[in-house]
Amino acid sequence: MHRLLRCGLAAVMSSVVATAVLAGGATPASAEPSRGDGQRVTLLVHGFDREADTNCASSWQNARDLLLANGWTDVHTFGYYNKSTNCDIRFNGTTDTRIQEVGRQLAWTVYSSYSSQGVPVDIMAHSMGGLIAKAAIEGVNRYGVAAEAPDLSALSMDAQDVGATAWPSGWPPYLYIEDVVTLATPHKGIDTAVVDLCALTHEQCSDMRDGSGFLKWLGAQPQSQMGTDYTFLASSYDDTVSRSSATNAYTAHHWAIYNKSSTGGTLSHTAMRTTATGQWQAQWGGSKTPGGSGTYAPPLVQAMNALRSREAS
Repeated sequence: MHRLLRCGLAAVMSSVVATAVLAGGATPASAEPSRGDGQRVTLLVHGFDREADTNCASSWQNARDLLLANGWTDVHTFGYYNKSTNCDIRFNGTTDTRIQEVGRQLAWTVYSSYSSQGVPVDIMAHSMGGLIAKAAIEGVNRYGVAAEAPDLSALSMDAQDVGATAWPSGWPPYLYIEDVVTLATPHKGIDTAVVDLCALTHEQCSDMRDGSGFLKWLGAQPQSQMGTDYTFLASSYDDTVSRSSATNAYTAHHWAIYNKSSTGGTLSHTAMRTTATGQWQAQWGGSKTPGGSGTYAPPLVQAMNALRSREAS
């Protein structure tokens, strides 16, 4: 399912992770990046955590290990809670920080460190993280594209507190996000009593409720300024997000629904983020993928393939 060529990405990201100086974005890149197969800068975005203390390293260890073992060199975690630990990049929000605002912080981080340099990125996201990735793109499309590219050369950013950066008001003028792969993301929201109860005390749960104002605002598959290819992976045994919601009602460019493994195993909501082994039965389809069913690669392997390949597999 997907794309790209690399261009000095390790040097770009290393400046971010070590308290980056944001290079000037006063002039847009002369042309949007070309599309192609390859291992781009990849950001890993975790999901909702009621305790707001996600350990990014352990949460994404299996995914990062898989990507690094298969030729990726620039894989970085993005966290968004003030009690999160071991995140390469962190916005110090809380469970009451609206998803749209987390998306805005992600948008500025991607723009300042990559898009303004003409460097495209990919995103792999679990659960609510997929909504954050889409919110970054949607916000730019709605509120940023008419703006003149800002000069960020005087700004510096602490990778452990990106929200403290004196970003210009509003949203960046463009983003180059080539591929987004989501694992068990509630694109259509969650309609359960558990989330209704959570919404009483956590604004992010309110945003994830079926029919919320945020979800009505959010596009189905918003396109960054170089175009964005989407892969949505779901499980029939997810105890949190329905397969219809996780595939955005089967409207993704590429979607797959996991059933049982060859040994009878099933994939829970969390296991969609951690499973890189096994032979699985699945059904698949999408606007760019012919429908089918049969044996399928495990979620993290399929996600990796989606990030690397230009076309649907």
